Amino acid sequence: MRLILLVCGLLLFLSCQSAGGGQKSVTFYLDGARVEQEAAAVNGYLEYALPDSVAPGSLRVKPLGGGTILRVELVPADRDRRRAREIARLEDRKGELQVRMQILSSREEIFSAAAKSQSGKALRKSKANPDPLGSLQQGTEFALARLDTVYRRKRKVQHGLDRLEHELTVARKGAALARIWLSGGRARVSYLVSNERWTPCYDFRWSGADASGELLLHARLPQPEKGVRYLVSTGTAAQGVAAKQVRGDFPILSRHPLTLQSGIRNSTPPMTFSFETVQAGLPPGEAAAFWRGEYLGSGQFSGAGASEVSIGR
Repeated sequence: MRLILLVCGLLLFLSCQSAGGGQKSVTFYLDGARVEQEAAAVNGYLEYALPDSVAPGSLRVKPLGGGTILRVELVPADRDRRRAREIARLEDRKGELQVRMQILSSREEIFSAAAKSQSGKALRKSKANPDPLGSLQQGTEFALARLDTVYRRKRKVQHGLDRLEHELTVARKGAALARIWLSGGRARVSYLVSNERWTPCYDFRWSGADASGELLLHARLPQPEKGVRYLVSTGTAAQGVAAKQVRGDFPILSRHPLTLQSGIRNSTPPMTFSFETVQAGLPPGEAAAFWRGEYLGSGQFSGAGASEVSIGR
């Protein structure tokens, strides 16, 4: 009986572990992001934890390798018994370490007081204490040695508490648990999140020698995660504009030639640039201006249809 329970538990553990181990990609939109990840099933079943920021109704599960999705259940995080048991276990362990820390703090106070009392003793020679200096040094060294031991143990306990706090934070995250039954061995899970998106940023680069210039559209992205494939779409999630794969946290999405209409002959760089309208569907965003390679400052660009940008306003 114990062997059967052990095997069942191992299979469930493997199903949860494999759900988060496949290829992951994130497509950023102007109003959010879609996360996609491949997940492997064990005996036709897998579980996938959804984050707090998941958009309601956005979950999609696609079978891979010719399989079929048979059933999907969303279990609210507060009703996930396995998660509740894990949180309870971590909290119990945290309580034990906190008690241990209190005991060590009490010992620290005792040995600190002992070390101070040794330094305040009068050096009086007697039959019972023929070498008062040696006895003082011995007592002080003993108290300091015990203090050192207490310090090392407190550091170890603190590391354990920090680790438990991180594990508790991870365990408490998540809006729901997706339970998935399928006929095949793998599936692709995808969902929208509202707390991550890309920010349009523009470089207005002017040669300064003539009216020519260039407009560069950058995407400022959240901190990238190692091993994740990133894509950027220039529209919203509902618009379905084709996305392109990018690298880094500030990739260039497009380049557009510019023709300056004012400030060409000025001896000093202008702070307002008028130019021919760019015939492209550009979203509003942050702007930075460069004149002959020199950075002039930043401002805001209104996007498609705009023919002017001001710096420092």
